[in-house]
Amino acid sequence: MKILVVDDTEANRKLLAWMLEDDGHEVVEATNGEEAVELFKSATPDLVLMDVMMPIMDGFEATQAIKEHLRGTHVPIIFLTALSDDASLTKCLSIGGDDFLSKPINEQVLQAKIKAHSRIKDLNEQLNRQNKELTRLHQFTLREHEIAKNVFENALAASILDSKNTRHYISPAATFNGDLLLVTISPSGGLYALMADFTGHGLPAAIGALPVSQAFLDAAQQGASVSSIAREVNRTLEKFLPDDMFAAAAIAELNAEGNRLTLWMGGMPDALHTDASGALKQKIPSTHMPLGILEDDEFEREANIIEVADGDRLYLYTDGIPESLNSEGEMYGENRMLDHFDGASSDPLTSLIESVNRFTGHKDQNDDITLLELICKPVEAAVSGDASVLNLELALPWTLHMTLTAEEMKKPTSPVAQLVDMISSAPGIESHKDYLHTILAELYSNALEHGILGLRSDLKKTEDGYLEYYQQREEKLQQLSCGTLDITVSFRVEGRKGYLSLQLDDSGCGFDVAHRNHSTDEDSFGRGIDLIETLCDRVSYSEGGTRVEAEYTIHT
Repeated sequence: MKILVVDDTEANRKLLAWMLEDDGHEVVEATNGEEAVELFKSATPDLVLMDVMMPIMDGFEATQAIKEHLRGTHVPIIFLTALSDDASLTKCLSIGGDDFLSKPINEQVLQAKIKAHSRIKDLNEQLNRQNKELTRLHQFTLREHEIAKNVFENALAASILDSKNTRHYISPAATFNGDLLLVTISPSGGLYALMADFTGHGLPAAIGALPVSQAFLDAAQQGASVSSIAREVNRTLEKFLPDDMFAAAAIAELNAEGNRLTLWMGGMPDALHTDASGALKQKIPSTHMPLGILEDDEFEREANIIEVADGDRLYLYTDGIPESLNSEGEMYGENRMLDHFDGASSDPLTSLIESVNRFTGHKDQNDDITLLELICKPVEAAVSGDASVLNLELALPWTLHMTLTAEEMKKPTSPVAQLVDMISSAPGIESHKDYLHTILAELYSNALEHGILGLRSDLKKTEDGYLEYYQQREEKLQQLSCGTLDITVSFRVEGRKGYLSLQLDDSGCGFDVAHRNHSTDEDSFGRGIDLIETLCDRVSYSEGGTRVEAEYTIHT
């Protein structure tokens, strides 16, 4: 080490120099405090041994001047003093000294203190280097975040979050939002919305927003069905995200007339369907796995189709709302949230957010919060369709026919999904895929379960009967050795409309068409037929109930 020895007595300096040089140190000498300050600036020693009582400038003044010059850099200063009173020793430390030695100097104590302060100096230099590196990395990270934020904002700029049909609230828990909300107009004049909640929050969670937004907006631009959009986003996430990351998601479509909602939900909290006053009509649960978990061949595509009245509202939200914490660690919870949807508040979105903020005391969030209100009325931001929507003048008529045998009906996967995929590959059908899947799935189930297997719907009136119904279905299906189900789908154009005709013929015993039961609000069965009759322009039964025909209209 290079050590500056400051003492006005030459004998003391020479004795210290001899001790230090004998131990391998380099020594620089100063006879007073003023000279010590100048030598310190030019020689840059690693440690200072400072006498207290000196002419021109004493050790206290010299130490203060040296510390000011250092500006935070650590160089140990050890006072050499014959003073022994507490006040003097306290002053040695209070004005910036790091230690003191009493005169006469003990060589072993001197060596021990030099070694101790050498270690402290090395640690301090290491901390300074680490601080500089952390500062550099912090500035670099801030710059990267600024660039990433700009990229995210540009990527999501195509989304229309607020319109005559939508309102939203977004509050991220960190700089980057782990929630994603996208709203865009469909080519047919309706409206698509996607809400996703990625695992975690901050930049790692937000990374999934870029491929998801691209997949969603591209599919929406093509007029894809909700289930097809969900499947495409699932493919994207399964391909790009690591295994431990996924996204709970809700994808909704409001048709151009504003009277029908199509909803796919995986891993999200229950969606809330209210009337125009904000009073809850129904909770719509998630029925699927979050996106990015299942392989494509395992993906569950079924969407929920809901007929809505003018002014009805749909609320989608992430779990950041019910899981918000107050200062006592208590969750806001679902019950507090549902209190805002009793019809008493004309603006449940605003009252809910204000309530959550009061509950948490506006403290830092523990998760991202996203809320969307979708108002069911004709979509005012509608745009004209593009080439991806059916051009009836160019469409050709076609017919598809298949016959399913007992062995084919016994397979674990329903043929409906494959049939719908085939149908929707025809021009103009893709955007109607969810409606067609719902119609065909219900017609197929009725033909198989009631026609061929002979099951009774009234078994579903009770919970035990519901379980028994599906136990009987599985048993009878496995025992099935004969029977056929013919499915015919045809398409034709008349004027400015396209018509899909569906016909199913089963080999069962049929049923009394005239006395077919209609479901009520209390029934747990039969609602699918009522929905089919709402979606289709015509549904009819013939051949003793073994044939059903339905017609679905495609409007330009």
